Amino acid sequence: MSETREPSCPVCSSRNASLRYRITRFQILDCRDCELVYLWPPPGPEEIRAMFAQLYTTGEGSVPELRSYYGFCYEDEPANPLVQSYEHWLDELERHRAPGRLLDVGCGTGLFLAVARRRGWEPFGIDDCEEATRHAREHFGLDVWNGEFSDLVAEGRRFDAVTGWDVIEHSREPVELLRAAGRILEPGGMIALSTPNQRSILDLVAGALYRASRGRLRAPLEKFYIEQHFLYYTPRTLTASLARAGLELVSLRRELTDLRRLTLAPPMRLVLHALFGAARLLGRENRLFAIARATPAGGSG
Repeated sequence: MSETREPSCPVCSSRNASLRYRITRFQILDCRDCELVYLWPPPGPEEIRAMFAQLYTTGEGSVPELRSYYGFCYEDEPANPLVQSYEHWLDELERHRAPGRLLDVGCGTGLFLAVARRRGWEPFGIDDCEEATRHAREHFGLDVWNGEFSDLVAEGRRFDAVTGWDVIEHSREPVELLRAAGRILEPGGMIALSTPNQRSILDLVAGALYRASRGRLRAPLEKFYIEQHFLYYTPRTLTASLARAGLELVSLRRELTDLRRLTLAPPMRLVLHALFGAARLLGRENRLFAIARATPAGGSG
């Protein structure tokens, strides 16, 4: 955490920000111009790589509840809740685009690509975590690069669909990331992505506790605002970011994390079940799933 410069919004570059929360290692800021919520100072690229290498190999990270989360990335079984999520997301994507050449950005261990291959997609992946991409190649037999997305874009390859599951919240240049994804789409191609929903029941409750305690009760917020997530989108700010990148929103859904993927003590599991029930009633689910396509101007550039 060596950032000393003045905070600036990663989406619109505005320096006009207000403090939402101050937690142990970071500030959570609101951009007053585009309304994006972002973490400051952001972790550096090497920190992010080290975090994910550890998460994929040991499951250990800043949030103990996520200890089992990444373990599901290795299990290609029908009962795996992550496989079930991937099947659901592919159902949605295939409503708009028939299977073809598929690029998964941030492909990790390759589990999603293995699921997509069974459904007739021609899979390709890229991720900068060496441990995860090695598993994708050796265990699933996938064509996967270990490297940066920008290197792949420079190769000039084209795809019928580009996916990014829990990727955009890690990017320092999210609009350029989305714009580049649009440039490598074939005509009629689609982009599908998922990301945490900042306007969720978790922020609503944890934020209320923080304010009621005058900033002393930070622990609940630190379960939601975690160091490997730099950006926090709402439906509105995600739609606006897509538009800035020359992409048109086709579909946007709010979803809930499958609690089977989390390491939870029984009392906490009951609390989250209750909160997630309220989230469904209030439209405050903690996840966003979006599908977009390139506009004529955006896709040409």
